[in-house]
Amino acid sequence: MTGDDPASAKKSGRTVIIGLSGPSSSGKTTLARLLRSIIEDEKRVRTFIIHEDDFYHPDDKIPVTKTARGELVQDWDTAGAIDIDFLASALAYVRKNGRLPPRLQSKEDQNEATNPGVEEARIQDLSRSVRERIANEYSKPAKGEEEEKDEVPLTIAFLEGFLLFAPPAAEDASHVLRSVHDSIDLHLFLPAPYDIVKARREARSGYVTIGPAPTPTAERAAHIGHSSVDLDEKDESAPQNFWTDPPGYVDDIVWPRYVQDHAWLLMPEGEDGTTQSLAAASSGTRSESELLKLAGQAVSVRTDTGVLVAPGKGRKPMTEILDWAVDEILGFLKV
Repeated sequence: MTGDDPASAKKSGRTVIIGLSGPSSSGKTTLARLLRSIIEDEKRVRTFIIHEDDFYHPDDKIPVTKTARGELVQDWDTAGAIDIDFLASALAYVRKNGRLPPRLQSKEDQNEATNPGVEEARIQDLSRSVRERIANEYSKPAKGEEEEKDEVPLTIAFLEGFLLFAPPAAEDASHVLRSVHDSIDLHLFLPAPYDIVKARREARSGYVTIGPAPTPTAERAAHIGHSSVDLDEKDESAPQNFWTDPPGYVDDIVWPRYVQDHAWLLMPEGEDGTTQSLAAASSGTRSESELLKLAGQAVSVRTDTGVLVAPGKGRKPMTEILDWAVDEILGFLKV
């Protein structure tokens, strides 16, 4: 956890960034949208969502990789596909200003929305309960006190994405996601087993992207650098393409990348109550096949890294995951 202590800044217009991460199709976006609607209160709390998918490089800068079958495909599931500098800068802007930078025009919000799997009555009950508890601690300035237009005591930004967290600094201080991880106040992780990820991902129609996709070539597999982005300049460009996973993409790219990138957080299959990570267990034999074999369904997750893990190993209904997330957030806010 970073930033000021929440208890000492409760009434000073605090901005909190809550990270929701996990593998593709684990329910991150659905949970973020539910939390936004439940916690939003025009008198006390401003909420909005930051989608990591909105920070992809343009289509012609997405890295290209070769599958085990020798096919060249774009790799949308690697850190190199994300403009991490842009994301970290946007988070710093949100922290300072309590709102999204004008530059961000969400492409993710144009992708298909799914049924959240939570009854409307339950959502309304949670919303009333949460707002009552927050009202006891957060309030508008008293009548007569100076108050800026649209100011609220608390702003909560929900950052959701498949690559947000880094190992403890003692294990890897220079991790590629360090700047993003350290910008997040509360880290919530939604594990999901391989079979669910595969079924859900392959059922999706595709994703809106920000530019025309090139024909993959071997030359494009070289390193692609970051570009500078003006956060105060509005992005008026419209989505220009629609990505559809090619056959075998989950097994070739999505799942192996997830296991490799989270080897520091995952534990060997079936191991609980230990702090040995998948990476440590496979030290010296970190081939892709070895990691995948050790990971299994990849639902054994460390609990000693500061990352809070949803219960149920990815098989709990969204109603229970929502209850868990609300409890963790209210506990963090101390309300």
